Amino acid sequence: MLKYDTIKALDDDYVMHTYRRQPALFVQGAGCSLWDNRGNEYLDMVAGIAVCALGHCHPAVVAAITRQAQQLIHTSNLFLTAPQPQLAKRLCTLAGMDRAFIAVCGATANETALKLAKKHGNQKRPDGDYEILCVHRSFHGRTLGAISATGQRKYQRPFEPLVPGFRHIELNSLEELRAAVSHKTAAIHLEPILGESGAIPLTTAFLQEARRLATEHGALLMLDEVQTGVGRTGTWFNFQQHGIQPDVLVLAKGLGGGMPIGACLARGAAAGLLEPGDHGTTFGGSPLACATALAVLDTIEHQKILDHVRAMGDVLQAGLRAIGEPIVEVRGSGLLVGAVLSTANAREVVSKAFERKVILNATDDHTLRFIPPLIVTQAQIGHALDVLAEVLGVAPPAKSLFTSATPARGLHDVLSIDDLSTDQLEEALDLAAFLRERRNTAPAPFQPVEGRTFALVFEKPSLRTRVSFEAAIRELGGHAVYLSKNDIGMGTREAIKDVATNLSRWCKVIVARLYWHRDILHMAECATAPVINALTEMEHPCQALADMATVRQAFGDERVKITYVGDGNNVARSLAKLATRLGYPFTICGPENFRLEPMEGLEQTDDLEQGLSGAKVVYTDVWVSMGDEHEQEHRLKVFAGYQVNRTTMEMADSDAIFLHCLPARRGFEVTDDVIDGPQSRIDDQAENRLHAQKALLQMVLSSVS
Repeated sequence: MLKYDTIKALDDDYVMHTYRRQPALFVQGAGCSLWDNRGNEYLDMVAGIAVCALGHCHPAVVAAITRQAQQLIHTSNLFLTAPQPQLAKRLCTLAGMDRAFIAVCGATANETALKLAKKHGNQKRPDGDYEILCVHRSFHGRTLGAISATGQRKYQRPFEPLVPGFRHIELNSLEELRAAVSHKTAAIHLEPILGESGAIPLTTAFLQEARRLATEHGALLMLDEVQTGVGRTGTWFNFQQHGIQPDVLVLAKGLGGGMPIGACLARGAAAGLLEPGDHGTTFGGSPLACATALAVLDTIEHQKILDHVRAMGDVLQAGLRAIGEPIVEVRGSGLLVGAVLSTANAREVVSKAFERKVILNATDDHTLRFIPPLIVTQAQIGHALDVLAEVLGVAPPAKSLFTSATPARGLHDVLSIDDLSTDQLEEALDLAAFLRERRNTAPAPFQPVEGRTFALVFEKPSLRTRVSFEAAIRELGGHAVYLSKNDIGMGTREAIKDVATNLSRWCKVIVARLYWHRDILHMAECATAPVINALTEMEHPCQALADMATVRQAFGDERVKITYVGDGNNVARSLAKLATRLGYPFTICGPENFRLEPMEGLEQTDDLEQGLSGAKVVYTDVWVSMGDEHEQEHRLKVFAGYQVNRTTMEMADSDAIFLHCLPARRGFEVTDDVIDGPQSRIDDQAENRLHAQKALLQMVLSSVS
């Protein structure tokens, strides 16, 4: 075991004394937690100073680093690599900018912006008589140019003389802003929220006036979003909340999820200011850092983390305000929040919270800053505020504050469509579509679960379910262990409880395809690992997600009528639940004795013409499912009038598509001319099993990583 005293002595003797370190040696991190060398767990509400946007060692970040490190780590910027221009395009598209320079950190990204401002100033006033306007209390980095732009004397005094040409005014003072901007102004350089001063927001009025004045006087509006960018305040960039568009945008911190990277984006004339030889970097734009940043952006977008940030930001601010005295002011946006104390003991509060295994940050003697990972949960916020209240010697905020907002993100067991919220259903379908597109177009696979092992417990035989799950796991970077009925003997040789508890120790997720729904319920009850239902006699949620993904592939977001013809079985039940939850008209057309239980939004009829009228999706399945073989003769007679054939399809809309989950008994529930015809989408449907399963696995893993 690493010894704290040994490492501390090395740090004292050989590392320049530029940091005041807390008394801990951290050796591991996951999510919002850090562990020291003694095994103590700490809740991290600082996230490496807003850097670990997805928490520590997020699977998508680890996978991107691992994959890219195995391919190419670094080459000179004299050569092309794929991740850098891909990242530049992604950032420019998200921010409405034209070009990007990829740097190594926020300070060097700010230096890039300042060089743009100075070159623009020299073009505007060749005599060099120009100014870059900044605000007091701002912070732009620790390079000489960046601290010259910074509006805090404590950072500047030891390094004078500073770079000339900077002028500072009072923040949020419209009067000073209007008086300062003139024909001499080359650029206005602002943080939308002053992070290092305790999350002080610039007002919308101030930012909009800065935009107007910059345009009027031919100056560049430059926004430093090193802290606020990449989702920190609940939108991709904070400026998007103020109805303005900068000419230059600076990013860093959360962009790399822990990897060192920064970016300076520019638009219009500013995008063309720098020419070959004007600027450069040895390590900026490395394939390793850029590939990781792309994975961070992918994860934020497709796990809808921006929505989560807004919800958790509201919870955090409400909880801080509920504590009351000595907290006298709460400010900020999203998960960049400052809490001002009436007493000058903020640093003491940080130390006492650290003793209680919660990591906080003080920007000065009076102000606490909260910048947790964007994935922080309500429960974690509640725990941090409980500790804060204890340290402050006041009553903790009411627990209702942490239970009334949006439920915590993530999934655990998925045994039924009912286990997913409506938002999670939409997320799964959006993510499946994204993964389908990415698989066909991206240069490298997206592997957010690399190194994880998954158990496939299959009592029933399978082609599509087994192969699509195994392929999904492999493409996401994991490893599948397939266990058949004969491998386990579940319920005979092995008790379900023992199977569940043992597999939970070895595998991250259990995917189970069982005869009886009661058995998967029992398995989920005993397992600590999440359990996903890959079919029981009651439900087939994975199939339903693939089915709906196929419907959306064909019709987009249009809420088309879906008609299921035949037996109201497990497939029909899951699809009916999913469709009605999302607002799709859904009809089951079949014999009365083979219908589903009533549910809101579901229509059932034995009349083919009535059921198929207006339908754009016609779906059928086998009449005799596994386990129903003893009813085969009776079922074939009862369902004979519900065959999907050419005549049947003509009862639906002319542009209707045909779906079947397969395997099919051709000549029984469907004829060859339909299943092989132009309206058939069974191959798309089968392929979408892969993408839907990848989406579901990724969502489940995000809650247990």
